[in-house]
Amino acid sequence: MTSSTRWSLTEDAFERLLERLGPDREAAGERYEALRARLVDYFDWKGVLRPDAACDETLDRVARRLEEGEAIQRVEAYVHGVARYVLLESLRQQTREQQDSASVPLELIAQTKGDEEVRIECLTRCLQELAAADRELIIGYYEGAGDVHLSGRKRLATRLGISYATLKTRAHRLRNRLDACLRGCLEESDR
Repeated sequence: MTSSTRWSLTEDAFERLLERLGPDREAAGERYEALRARLVDYFDWKGVLRPDAACDETLDRVARRLEEGEAIQRVEAYVHGVARYVLLESLRQQTREQQDSASVPLELIAQTKGDEEVRIECLTRCLQELAAADRELIIGYYEGAGDVHLSGRKRLATRLGISYATLKTRAHRLRNRLDACLRGCLEESDR
């Protein structure tokens, strides 16, 4: 397998993972589901935007190692070790994505010849283009500072009837939409 070929979970690899979780298939399946739920909670609690995907990546890596013949004595402990690596990779990727999406508008704002009033007008216009529910979500998401952010965001998720992970994902998508709108508005005002 070349490094450019992405490995995907095979039926054989999944079966080997289930076998390592227990001799009885039904009990192994229950153990797998419990392990998966704990991993999703772990990644969500640690701030990963897509905890399900991080969980799947973790379990896929363990299944791959088993398929390759690696002798793993304590599978669940091994899974948690792999999860720590996947967490670090996920958080690094999120940081890169946030820096990429945040840097462009800040650069454009700094390069804009207009004054602060133009920037505020553009942001206001872009916010008005969002649906009311989206506008409420993004404003609520960025209100507050410091430790207030996390508790406020969790309260917002509860108030909206969605999970914290879903709130983060929606806010990230809305932020990207606002960034694109803001960029376009600032470019228009610069002409």
